[in-house]
Amino acid sequence: MPVADSDDAERTQAGVQSLENGLALVLVLAHHRRPMKLTAVAEQAGVSPGKAHRYLVSFMRAGFVSQDEETGLYGIGPVALEFSLSCLATLEPISLATREAERLCAQTGHTVAVAVWGSFGPTVVRWEQPAHPVMVNVGLGSVFPLYRSATGRVFAAFMPEELVREYAAKAGQEADTEGDEVETIEQVRRRGIARAQGDFMQGMSAFAAPVFDHRGRLVLSVTILGYRGSFDHRWSGPVVAALRESAAGLSKALGYEEAAAPQAPGEAPAPAPVRRGRRRGA
Repeated sequence: MPVADSDDAERTQAGVQSLENGLALVLVLAHHRRPMKLTAVAEQAGVSPGKAHRYLVSFMRAGFVSQDEETGLYGIGPVALEFSLSCLATLEPISLATREAERLCAQTGHTVAVAVWGSFGPTVVRWEQPAHPVMVNVGLGSVFPLYRSATGRVFAAFMPEELVREYAAKAGQEADTEGDEVETIEQVRRRGIARAQGDFMQGMSAFAAPVFDHRGRLVLSVTILGYRGSFDHRWSGPVVAALRESAAGLSKALGYEEAAAPQAPGEAPAPAPVRRGRRRGA
């Protein structure tokens, strides 16, 4: 059996330093997301402007970097964009969410559900239970109501409005104006998270958060639920914080860039007070 030459092994281990230096420049442009001056790119990459220019010329020829003819500013090229989209296409949102649901369940000690928009509405595709599971008649394949659950309200808030209206009309599900559910949907949009305690799953409390892809489209929701007596339903509590962090991490992994995280009551700055309706669903 041939033995690898030690010099070859060392070179393989060391890699190609010049390539790594050049890619650092491309990453600077990618993270900045706006056209940059040569000096700014060089400074952030930790190389001289002259060296940065030589690297950028090579990457421009390969299509990974572009330069505006009028301003001279550098940005990401078409090949880099195509490469990024190809990477995103290989990511399976449900697979990523499954691993995150397992981690979130272990962290919080609560049941975690992952739901997508299916033919019959918000449908559970993953159901992760802790050591002491909740005993409810819900699991894989279950469909949450659109307005009477935290999971459903996430879809009602972030799916295209026309699609939501058509589904609600077909399913015979209407917003409860007496309980201000329409206003609750607006609260979900502002906070970026939904909360429910009520009659859909009696004795249960839940929080649900949306996960978006690189185009800003809702791809799934992540829900934490548990018995009301042992569930921290505070907006400023650790359960909300853990869910918000998980959903944001999944969205980021799918290429979504959040402009500003919504603030919930109890956090600074808090939104304007709103009239509260009946607490319903989980």
